[in-house]
Amino acid sequence: MASQEKEGQSRLKKLQKVIKDAFACFDQQQKWQIEPDEVGAVMRYLGQFPSESDLKETIIPELQEEDRSKDGLVSFEAFERLMLRCLSEHTYDPDDSETLLAAFRVLDPQGLGYIDSNLMHEWLSTKGGKAMDFFKERETSDFLEYAKDKDSSDSSRIYYEDCVAKLNDDIEKHLESLYQAARGSSSQ
Repeated sequence: MASQEKEGQSRLKKLQKVIKDAFACFDQQQKWQIEPDEVGAVMRYLGQFPSESDLKETIIPELQEEDRSKDGLVSFEAFERLMLRCLSEHTYDPDDSETLLAAFRVLDPQGLGYIDSNLMHEWLSTKGGKAMDFFKERETSDFLEYAKDKDSSDSSRIYYEDCVAKLNDDIEKHLESLYQAARGSSSQ
C-alpha cells in the first residue's frame, strides 16, 4: 500500500512538472503569470479542449477569482490546480473519433465522404454554437490547411475520415510524448 502511495506521489510530481513546463512556455515575463487569453492555448497543449465560451464564462473567471491580486493575470498556482482537476476528471478531453465523424457527416448529407473546404470555412467561422466559439480567421485557415486532402487532384476537399484519423493520431502521439513520464511507464 505504501509503495502504491509513493508511486502515486511520484506520478503527481511528474504531472506537475509537465504542467509547469507548459505554463513556462507562455510566461513571457517569467513571473509565473500568463494573460487570460493564453489559458486556452496552454490547456489545449496539455490535452484539454474547452470551448471559447467555457473559457470566457467559466474557466477564466474561476482562475481570476482565486487570484484577485494579480492584475487580471492568471497565476501558475491557480492554473495548476485547475489543470490537475480537469485532467483527473477528464473534463475537456478531446472528442472521440465517432463524435467527430458524426459532426462531419452532418455537413455531408449526401454521404460523399468529403466536405468542400469553402463550406467548412463558412461553418467554422459563422455557424453553430455561440458566436464566441466561432473559429478566428487564422484558426480556420490553419485547420483547413491541415485538413484538406493534399494528394488528390481536387485539394479543396476535406475527406473527413482521413482527417479524423490524422487528427486523432497526431493528438495521441503528442499526448503520449508529453505525459509518458507522468504515467510512470515501465520503459524508463
